[in-house]
Amino acid sequence: MKKFWHITLLFALFAWGGSMAATPKYVFFFIGDGMGLGQVQSLRTYYKDTTDPNRDLQHFYEFPVASIITTFSYDDDMTDSAAAGTALACGKKTRNGMLGMDCDTVELTSVAKRMKQAGRGVGIMSSVCLNDATPGAFYASRPNRGDYYEIARQGAASGFDFLAGAYFRDPYGVKAGTPGNVFADYEASGYAVVRGKNGYNDAVSANARRILWLDADTASENTIGYAIDAHNNDMTLPGMVEAAIDHLYKNYRKGFFIMAEGGGIDHLAHANDAAGVIREAKEFDDAVRIAYEFYRQHPKETLIIVTADHETGGLGMGIIDSSYKQHMEYVQHVTISKNAFWNEFSKSIDNDPRNLTWENAEKFLAQRMGLGSIIPLTTGEKGRLMTVFQASVIDKSTGKQHTLYADFDAFTTEVYKLLSTKIGIGWTTYSHTGNPAPLFVVGAGADRFASAGWLDNTDLSRIIGELCRLK
Repeated sequence: MKKFWHITLLFALFAWGGSMAATPKYVFFFIGDGMGLGQVQSLRTYYKDTTDPNRDLQHFYEFPVASIITTFSYDDDMTDSAAAGTALACGKKTRNGMLGMDCDTVELTSVAKRMKQAGRGVGIMSSVCLNDATPGAFYASRPNRGDYYEIARQGAASGFDFLAGAYFRDPYGVKAGTPGNVFADYEASGYAVVRGKNGYNDAVSANARRILWLDADTASENTIGYAIDAHNNDMTLPGMVEAAIDHLYKNYRKGFFIMAEGGGIDHLAHANDAAGVIREAKEFDDAVRIAYEFYRQHPKETLIIVTADHETGGLGMGIIDSSYKQHMEYVQHVTISKNAFWNEFSKSIDNDPRNLTWENAEKFLAQRMGLGSIIPLTTGEKGRLMTVFQASVIDKSTGKQHTLYADFDAFTTEVYKLLSTKIGIGWTTYSHTGNPAPLFVVGAGADRFASAGWLDNTDLSRIIGELCRLK
C-alpha cells in the first residue's frame, strides 16, 4: 500500500509538470505576508460558501504539492518579517530585526541575487512598501530592518530589472539623519522611475530595461490600498505580476525569477480584520493565477511556489459563540477595511461633528457592512454597539487599540470584533504567532518540495538554487 501511494504521488506530480530532473527556467516565489493555515482555510471556505465569480477557477491551495514550513527565527520561536524574509530569501536563520545578514552580521546572498548573477531577469514586487522587510530581504543586507533609507538605496544598486510597490519608507533619509534622494539613486542606476499605470506604460513605450514602478496614489504611501476598500488606483498585485512577466519574458532568454508579496494580508491580520484579510488573500490568489496561466503555456519550464513568512493574528475558524457555524457569505457584504472605517464614516456625515449620532452610525454600518441589515444583530449586540459608541465617540472616555500599523478607537474595535464573531472567526493576538506556514507548489521540480515531513523556511531558497543550478 505504501508503495502504491508513492507511485500515485509521482504520477500526479508528473501530470502537473513536476520532474525529478527538471531545471525550471521561470520561477515564481509568492509570499503571503502573515498568511497562515487559518487564513488559507478561510479563503477556501469563502469560495465554497459564496457565489464569488472566481470560485470555480484554479486556486493556489489546490496545487499538487502541499506541505508545512516552520518559521521560527534564530533567537525566537515567533519570527518577525525581517528574520523570516531573510530565511526565505537567503536560506539562513537570523535574529529578529536583521535583514539579509546572519546572526553574526555577515551579509548573505539571496536567491534573487544568485538568479541575477546567472543571467536571469529578476522582478521584486509588493502590495506594500518596497523597502519593507519581505521584499527588502531579497536585495538588501542591514543589521536593522528599520534602516529604510539604506535598504532602499541597496535596491537601486541591485540591478534587478523590475521593482514595483506602493512607495518607500523614508525615501529622503530624514529619519535616517542622512538626507538624500533614493529616486535619484535609482535614476543614476538606469531605472525608469514611474508612478501609476500611465507612468508604467510610458516606460514600456520607451523600452526601459530597468523599471521602478510605484503607486500613483500618494494619500497612503505604505500600501497600494486594500482590496476590500475597492481601491480606485490602478495598481494591483495581479497587475504587477502580469507586468513583470511581460517585461522579463521579452528581455531574458535565460529565464526569470519573480518574487511577489501580498503584504496587505499581514496589515489587516494585525488589525484583526476578518473580512479584510479574506479579501486580501483573494487578491493574492488572483495574482498567483496570473502566474498559473503563464505556467499553463510553459508547463515544463515553470515553477510556482506559494508560501508565507509567518502567521499573523492567530486566526482560527470557529469561536466559543459560533456553535460550529461559519458565515463566510457575510464577507461579500463588507466593503470597508478596519483601517479605513473611521475616515469613511466621517465622510458619510460630511465630517460634521454635529452629525455624530448613533442613528447615522447605525445607518452606515448597515450600508457599508451589512450589520443590522443582511447580518442580523441581537438586541444585546446592538445595545453593546450603542454603549461603546456613546463612550468612545460622544464622551471620548475610552482609549485606543494599538496595533503595528494603525491605532483604533474603541467603537471601531467593537464593530470589527463583532463582525469577526458573526463571520465565525476568532483571533488570539494583534501580533505574529509561532504557527507554521503553508506551502503549495506546482511545476517543474515541484516534487523536490514533497517532503516526508515538515520543511523549514530556510529550505525553500536552497531547493530553488539546487533546481536552477545556481552558484
